[in-house]
Amino acid sequence: MAVEEFLKQCQQSGDAAYAAFRSLLERLEDPKTRVDSRIFLSDLYSKVGSSDDCFNKYHFRIQDIQLDQYEGYPGRKKLTMMVIPSIFVPEDWSFTFYEGLNRHPDSIFKDKIVAELGCGNGWISIAIAEKWLPEKVYGLDINPRAVKVSWINLYMNSFDEKGQPIYDVEKKTLLDRVEFHESDLLSYCRERDIQLERIVGCIPQILNPNPEAMSKLITENASEEFLHALSNYCALQGFVEDQFGLGLIARAVEEGIAVIKPTGIMIFNMGGRPGQGVCKRLFERRGFRVTRLWQTKVLQASKSFKAGDTDISALVEIEKNSPHRFEFFMGLSGDEPICARTAWAYGKAGGRISHGLSVYSCQLRQPNQVKVIFEFLKSGFQEISSSLDLSFEDDLVADEKIPFLAYLASILKENSYFPYELPAGCKRFRNLIAGFMKTYHHIPLTSDVRKHS
Repeated sequence: MAVEEFLKQCQQSGDAAYAAFRSLLERLEDPKTRVDSRIFLSDLYSKVGSSDDCFNKYHFRIQDIQLDQYEGYPGRKKLTMMVIPSIFVPEDWSFTFYEGLNRHPDSIFKDKIVAELGCGNGWISIAIAEKWLPEKVYGLDINPRAVKVSWINLYMNSFDEKGQPIYDVEKKTLLDRVEFHESDLLSYCRERDIQLERIVGCIPQILNPNPEAMSKLITENASEEFLHALSNYCALQGFVEDQFGLGLIARAVEEGIAVIKPTGIMIFNMGGRPGQGVCKRLFERRGFRVTRLWQTKVLQASKSFKAGDTDISALVEIEKNSPHRFEFFMGLSGDEPICARTAWAYGKAGGRISHGLSVYSCQLRQPNQVKVIFEFLKSGFQEISSSLDLSFEDDLVADEKIPFLAYLASILKENSYFPYELPAGCKRFRNLIAGFMKTYHHIPLTSDVRKHS
């Protein structure tokens, strides 16, 4: 197909543009037509460039993402990536996230098995593979169109403008290291028992103002508006963190506990609107040690005082009905936080509002025991998880209480009740008391009640 004919099809609608690129992906997947298809992409980019006019007229855009701006970057200087209107478009959120990833040592992803949640057009998964040479990166997204676009971007960056493979220092291409799959959070990995060493995610934190829309069947033929909302909003997840818009991240963390290896690390990008304390507590109460890698501020869009497509008026309503206060700032230089209600009024008066954007790195403090606890909670005790708190300031206290909870969970998983004990109490417990009294107080007690009656 000639470039002009391809553009004519794309110009019809966003759905037509997606159909054209889906057909192009099929030719990229076929080794016999791959070279010509990659050359076609180069010709297409040369023809239309990366302007907003292309996005509005042809319903897609191909643009370069500069990588050499990040400290210590040894690889290629840029990635060439495509986006369409029905998926998450790279913005300050994802660039801040990648900046945070770069704050880790270079060895963090080397030879590791990685999953990215909410991969969008796939640029972060591809950048991780390009810079750190992991064993495998699974880019996961619930939006089926995002997955198709990610595969196109993977082919576009695995082969040069002439369709020849680009090899790294280990003689592998990006195609050898990266896969993209449609997945509701970590369902793809859980269903295939894929054990991960790194989980990274930049996923929605704002509840959809139209909750019923989130219950529709997800297919690649769904409307652009629905698929775009799917990439930018989340639904209620049944977690206490839902009230702060963090329910989807909470579910991702708990799913991650089941599939991450004991020494694994999770890294999440989180908007600071709920407040830094709330964000950190989401991880800490589930047994994680938390480190903030990077923080910056992003402006709320002036139109309707929104960030991207997300309105803060719902946060004002939450503040009216609870003691919690969300965290915003006046402009980018303000250091003193203001609540959502003040931010709304300030923005309505013409002021510029910003909020924090942080990248958190998290690692389980006692991974094997925490895994046992959460595995138990999934077997009919999910309602307990809202009150579970595994955050301990003192490591010695954590070392005592977390193993006890894990032991209790393992006993309850096998028996939903405690065995009946004699009125005198558990003999094992009596032995412990007797041993304690004999060792520390030199009182010669035994566990036999009859000898002391």
